[in-house]
Amino acid sequence: MKKYVLTLFLGILFIMPDITAQNVKAYLNYNEFYSPKDGPYIETYVAIEGSSLHWVSTDNQQYNSQVELTVIFKLDSQIIAFAKDIIKSPEVKDSAGMRDIFMHTNRFQLKNGDYDVSIKLDDINDTLDAFFTSTNLSINKATDSVFISSIEVFNHYKKSDKTGLNIKGGYYLSPNIYNFLPEKDSTLNFYAEIYNTEPILGSNNQYLLKYYIVNNESNVVVPSYLRFKRMNTKKVEVVLNKLDISNLPSGNFSFVMEVRSRENKLMAISKYYFQRENKNIKMDIDDIAAVSIASTFAELITGKDTLSSLINSLSPISSSTEKTFATQIIDNETEYVMQQYLYSFWEKRNQNDPYTAFKKYMDLVKQVDEAYGNRVRRGYDTDRGRVYLQYGEPNSIARDYNDPSAYPYEIWHYYEARNQRNIKFIFFNTDLASNTFYLLHSTAIGEPNNYQWRLFLRKRDKGFFSIDDEGSGADDWGSNYNRYYETPR
Repeated sequence: MKKYVLTLFLGILFIMPDITAQNVKAYLNYNEFYSPKDGPYIETYVAIEGSSLHWVSTDNQQYNSQVELTVIFKLDSQIIAFAKDIIKSPEVKDSAGMRDIFMHTNRFQLKNGDYDVSIKLDDINDTLDAFFTSTNLSINKATDSVFISSIEVFNHYKKSDKTGLNIKGGYYLSPNIYNFLPEKDSTLNFYAEIYNTEPILGSNNQYLLKYYIVNNESNVVVPSYLRFKRMNTKKVEVVLNKLDISNLPSGNFSFVMEVRSRENKLMAISKYYFQRENKNIKMDIDDIAAVSIASTFAELITGKDTLSSLINSLSPISSSTEKTFATQIIDNETEYVMQQYLYSFWEKRNQNDPYTAFKKYMDLVKQVDEAYGNRVRRGYDTDRGRVYLQYGEPNSIARDYNDPSAYPYEIWHYYEARNQRNIKFIFFNTDLASNTFYLLHSTAIGEPNNYQWRLFLRKRDKGFFSIDDEGSGADDWGSNYNRYYETPR
């Protein structure tokens, strides 16, 4: 069976290890927009790695490949939208061209609702079975209020007087569907549409467009990336702009757009998650050299061992840059510098009352120590403790320590956390003797994503039969993990 890497969640794009040349790798993302004439619609973007396809020769002594993509949207078991597209690669001369990525865009008119989405991918030049998968999609546009489309981040653009897919506001946009901005990308190019400011706020009126970048690891706005712009009300406003991110460090971030009234009331918000890699930006001692700890809580905390423990406990809510810097401070710096770092860490998160923020977090650290710690590891250093501190208390936890066919496991579900909706974590315990549960799989962006999590969970009693097997059909007698996962409670 062919294995396709396919994800249909906004911003959630994972690359599975390349196992054989015929493991087709396809990436599917989407953005939501609105037409005043026709209503809500989504644009889907598919990127296919040519190196994972079967190529055949053409009559003109070149090579091409083709993939058939079928997408079906159902609402209350009724088919609402359907598309079957043949995605053709460009013709290439040799194997070098076969490594390129080629893209396909489609548009679906969908009203508000909770959709079941079925997806089929078939390499037309390969005789093996097609791949099927399914997911869910919710559209809930309050069209009688001010709202913002998805934020589309793109690689480049050019003016166009045509209409059609990928053309918006008079420009052809080449979408970046990977939610990843490497070091070489020095700008974040973005496009969005703002709807209904004129009907809701009145003609010839003004409102405030606020946009900024949030560090998802620390949940703090990055100060140098906060912008404001006065806007005039319109039925539909097109926003096409860019931010210089050459000095944005590595980490997980959200780009956020807000519409606020003249009274500073929040009217609408839209978010775009992305991962940034920028090894050129690092923290050093000069960043905290001017921090004064006189008459602060940090001045009262003494002892390098105590300070080291406190700084290490900050890891779950630290940015990648902060984690690296903290390690350097613990290993090489004085007690005073460690106090400076501890205070500056919390002053960034709550400038008005850093002590209250520190105290609240340390209370949570104590809770996870008691719940998830053991003789070897502190609670914050375990997978469950780290997730609890980073994402907060889950809305539900399904536990089963006596499944006849699986290791002891817990399935955590969050309605919303860290700018993401409907995220799940699966932890399991393989040694059966300790309180240590390891993170096996998650739907959260930036977390380990294991499409074979069911098979790993059942490995206690069953072996692997195929590297292409997801185990989605597994339903052992007495087991509930599929039900807990699909319908959290």
